[in-house]
Amino acid sequence: MVATEQDIKKWYDRLHAEKGQDAWRPYEAYSEVLKYFRIAKGKKLLDVGCGTGFFLKHVASKGLDTYGVDISEEGVKIAQVVSPDSKIKVGKGEQLDFPNEYFDYVTCNGALEHFLDMEKGVKEMVRVANKDAVFCIIVPNRNFLPWKLKLGKGTAQQDINENLLSKSEWKNLFSKMGLEIIAIYQDNWPRKNLNIIYKLIWLLLPLNYTYQFVFIMKKYD
Repeated sequence: MVATEQDIKKWYDRLHAEKGQDAWRPYEAYSEVLKYFRIAKGKKLLDVGCGTGFFLKHVASKGLDTYGVDISEEGVKIAQVVSPDSKIKVGKGEQLDFPNEYFDYVTCNGALEHFLDMEKGVKEMVRVANKDAVFCIIVPNRNFLPWKLKLGKGTAQQDINENLLSKSEWKNLFSKMGLEIIAIYQDNWPRKNLNIIYKLIWLLLPLNYTYQFVFIMKKYD
């Protein structure tokens, strides 16, 4: 059965209602994300699929003017408490309610793969970003080695409309939507809770077989 927009809203509303602020990565996890791109105080950042707002809280503390959008009303309620200095509202990534070329930074951390129309979602992110904007988008890898070995498949949100792509497939999608890739990193936060052996294995995984990619991008000149 193909999920609808209402199905996705209900799924995330239920999850946020059950788990509250514990639904996603903790606050301290987002210092890892900020290592991947330089930020400047006073600039505007949009986080698409902002969830419970911990990333927004983190970047707001660095002096950015922060905005967030999420499809879940329950998630937005939590995010508004977690990051009161951010401007957060309910909305879908495929239809962002912001002017053209408005933001200096656009982020989407672990949400794009759940969009009903990923191309339209990326196109909207490109539209609201100014010509010098930096993008940080974190997405899962279809070729994650344990999944290739049949040890499960999909993230913790796999129950609702999850699109898994390989590194080359993600690159093609972003390029098609007008983004130039600056760098691709391994998402290292999930290894924090692994034992020492698995941490070493994780670090030794080639990028093509890692769990998630961190794409740092800009608009094509």
